[in-house]
Amino acid sequence: MNKYLIPLLLCAAFFHGSAARADERPAVPDRIATAKKVRIAVNAGFPPMEMRDPKSNELIGFDIDFGNAIAAELGLETEWVDGAFEQMIPALVSKRVDLIISGISDLPERRATADFIDYLKSGTQIYAMTNGPLSQPSDLCGHTATVSLGTSMPDELKKWAKQTCDDNGKPPLKIILDNNLGQQIINLKQGRAQAAVQALEGIDLILEKEKGAMKLIGQPIHVTFQGIAFRKDDTVLRDAFFWAVKRKFEDGTYAKLLEKWKLTTAAYPTPTINKDPE
Repeated sequence: MNKYLIPLLLCAAFFHGSAARADERPAVPDRIATAKKVRIAVNAGFPPMEMRDPKSNELIGFDIDFGNAIAAELGLETEWVDGAFEQMIPALVSKRVDLIISGISDLPERRATADFIDYLKSGTQIYAMTNGPLSQPSDLCGHTATVSLGTSMPDELKKWAKQTCDDNGKPPLKIILDNNLGQQIINLKQGRAQAAVQALEGIDLILEKEKGAMKLIGQPIHVTFQGIAFRKDDTVLRDAFFWAVKRKFEDGTYAKLLEKWKLTTAAYPTPTINKDPE
């Protein structure tokens, strides 16, 4: 074979593959195609999902890596908009951002304003100081728990407390709200709360960082899925991202990132849209 032919064939195959890949990409809304980027809401206080690198202050975490990979599959860049968790859905609805990737649970009440691409299993987990008075969830009755403002967890904890404490004639649970994980840890260490509630996928990192000072209290009190949130009328962008998310599941990127960020127990089998836990 001609010595020049093999490189030419390889080159042709490469460009053919790239062209085919570009051709099969679904369309995105004109505003996105023109800007060549998506604006993504995030709240960088939820390790290992999203956080700030203590040295560089850059955004890092599973959601950051996964979001960048999904956007790249569509030929898009990302602009991450860091803000308060409770402001993310208002920012989405008012079109200040295009989507949300920030450890946000796909809940039926949120689907009135947003559609969700489900990509990760989640749960609401109680944890506490190792040397504290709690050994099982029911021990929390009559004590104080700290839980993050703007998430679904305060409502989940209230429902659990009613069933576990109030309905069984036990002392009521007092709930205080924190703004982020850092404040939550301080509330525990300074004794303002005897327990805290956090999403299951962040617990391993907390326990590892605290080096034995904290422990899990029982099993998750609630199970849900995390999703990428889109405006209800932004179906073109949602469907394009759904295609790209499936590609990242299929090519192994999703599994590698789960392993990198110690989230393999939260693995979701295949992406879905607006799915309720069974």
